[in-house]
Amino acid sequence: MPLMKQSLTQWMNAAKVILSAFLVMPICPLCTVAMAEADTPPLPGADWRDPKFKDIRITLPPFEGVHYEAEIPDTLELSERAVLSINAMTRLVNPEFDYAQYTWANLHVDPPVLMMGVGGFTNLNPKWMASLPLMRLMSGSTVNVDIDCRIAEGLLHQTGLDGLTYQPVEHPGAFYDDFTRAQGKPAADIGGESRQLMALSIWTQISPDPLFRKVAERKIDRLLEIAVSTEGGSYFRQSRGYTPGQKNTDQIPIFAITDSVAMDPKLGIVGTASARTEGYVALGAARYYLATGYEPALELARGTAYYFKDQARVIEQNGRWHGWHFHIMARAILGALTYGIAAKDEEMLTWAQRAYEYGRSIGDPTLGFFATIPGCDGKCAFNPNPVDCGKERDRVLIEPCTVSDMALIALRLSRAGISDYYEDVEHYVRNSLVESQITDLDFLKTYPKVPADSEAGKAAIEPTLKVGGRDLRKLNWDNAAERSVGSFLCILPNKWGSLAACGCCTGNGPQALYYVWDSIVQTEGDNLRINLLLNRASPWCDIDSYLPYEGKLVVNMKQDKNVYIRIPSWTDLNQVRCVLDDRPIHHRREGNYIVVESLKRDDELLITFPMMEKTLYRKYGDRDYFLTVRGFTVTDLEPHANVTPVFKRGYYRRPKAPMRKIGRFIANREIIW
Repeated sequence: MPLMKQSLTQWMNAAKVILSAFLVMPICPLCTVAMAEADTPPLPGADWRDPKFKDIRITLPPFEGVHYEAEIPDTLELSERAVLSINAMTRLVNPEFDYAQYTWANLHVDPPVLMMGVGGFTNLNPKWMASLPLMRLMSGSTVNVDIDCRIAEGLLHQTGLDGLTYQPVEHPGAFYDDFTRAQGKPAADIGGESRQLMALSIWTQISPDPLFRKVAERKIDRLLEIAVSTEGGSYFRQSRGYTPGQKNTDQIPIFAITDSVAMDPKLGIVGTASARTEGYVALGAARYYLATGYEPALELARGTAYYFKDQARVIEQNGRWHGWHFHIMARAILGALTYGIAAKDEEMLTWAQRAYEYGRSIGDPTLGFFATIPGCDGKCAFNPNPVDCGKERDRVLIEPCTVSDMALIALRLSRAGISDYYEDVEHYVRNSLVESQITDLDFLKTYPKVPADSEAGKAAIEPTLKVGGRDLRKLNWDNAAERSVGSFLCILPNKWGSLAACGCCTGNGPQALYYVWDSIVQTEGDNLRINLLLNRASPWCDIDSYLPYEGKLVVNMKQDKNVYIRIPSWTDLNQVRCVLDDRPIHHRREGNYIVVESLKRDDELLITFPMMEKTLYRKYGDRDYFLTVRGFTVTDLEPHANVTPVFKRGYYRRPKAPMRKIGRFIANREIIW
């Protein structure tokens, strides 16, 4: 799907005809819980909440920087994708319930509707809290900027005296499975705590207020307190279910979400459940350490990363996985890798690289195809969850979270100098990641219409998650489709896999956009490296990329630098040409880069090379597909779907890139990540 050609306002005025479909709302594997109707337990006293946060009001300093206009090729511009993401994350929230997100934007029915599903508050809202500042640093957009603070305030309102944040029992979307519902108390989600640490690692950098650092460090101290130490690691006995001020947490029952069965309670938490718990905590804690240097965060990251690596029984030492949910597994590998970078731990780094290589091997890096539920051997004794490995439905469903995670692992490994996976990143971001984002609503004009008040429509939106007869899905029909623009959806190889935008993926996708954008160009001393051939404005240079129309890159220098430009492996390296201010110049090669030395401010460097186009055969699931690939970009994928097709991008095969004018922004700060 091409980038939106008009401004968001112009597009919204044009998008008047909205149709929908008859598909039933899918269940996100990450958010699935067992619900049971029963009387709602009485709400315990509110004295577990930190009173300092009851009426807290947060403000952020402005996102300052330089705005200017530029004419660039009409190719992928990640900062525009950031603006779209801001639209979704700031408009798909409910002020009535502490700005908890609408977990689903259901576009199947007419009119479309928003739903507050399970997990949208303490577990998924932190993703949005982390992503929104990054989108503003990319784009300079201040649209709905106050919502960023309201989301953060909502989480603080439910933060306990012990430092953890608890899902109140009366809140819509309460994460109530049988276990936590039976407790009848507010429950903390360990995966959600990790995501809050991720968000706080960013907010400590964008705000001078010491509040965010204090909150994060109290969380870390409490997580260290409730973690169970083992020989060589530490783990949490409950994926979620910890209650305010709980004591003797090394003796509480084990409760593992995500896997059907823990192999043996004596082993602690094993399988995919450990990835979602220990792997996630390693990621949040390591990120916080990198941002602040807080030593207990590194201790927490070390213990959980090594437990996940050596005791979770889900990844072999050779890197082979036995977990059933790709996103959860990849996110946990990213956690172990981030700890390895923070601690300069070579053993962890090489293990994480092997795990990435295995994940890469069971997908298709060219398309960025990584099935939500990867194939696995259900008979393998090493595998703790053979039942869950039997999920066939999602073996061809591409979850944006998964693509984002693989891109981040590849970036981490590349930027750390462990190996060079930048071409993987180019494929992931140019293909499955951006194709899974809603950029306009044109597809709704041709989609089969199902009235919301019809039997099929009622079946798609019937609130089924109830406790004691009380709806946990709050419905909102107000401009649901327009508010969902910028959201991310799961896709099948050649079409969208659902028309229900998921709050989980809408939080992960933008983070990948930022970290890819941040990695396009790096500088160190007198050297500047262009790692990815994408458009980017920066303090050091502006990059205009003509790919995939043309093998052409224009670099306008803003500082004196030696410039290293990564050249694609698929081109003819002998035909790479460099022109400086209309004058051919010499360059030398160094690994995957060409080097042009002693460029000066205001120099314009032109790099050209031949484009490559090829057709590839692939088999995803039980179907045959043919990919037309131009450079890094899939321009066509056959057979074409009748509705909501993706990868119909034949316009990229034109010999010359069209030009357009955009607003560019350079922030005056960077984020340590």
